[in-house]
Amino acid sequence: MMKAEGNIPMIMSQLKKGDSYAQIEGIIQSAVSGMADGQKQATMEELQHALDELNPLDCNSMEWNACRYALMYIRTQMAEAV
Repeated sequence: MMKAEGNIPMIMSQLKKGDSYAQIEGIIQSAVSGMADGQKQATMEELQHALDELNPLDCNSMEWNACRYALMYIRTQMAEAV
């Protein structure tokens, strides 16, 4: 099981390689699986911040699309958790 805390760059790299929305969701879910709710929330916030700060010039169009979807998915998950 992958622990996300401190591994945001690795998660971001995996997200950029996601070739389907289901795969992107799976990467995020596996990154936070097994974490306590507080830790999961903190990791999701850290990942959301990293995705918000991502420069589109650092990505090709497929990577950018994957990261934008990941950001929307994270925001949806965080809204549902409230």
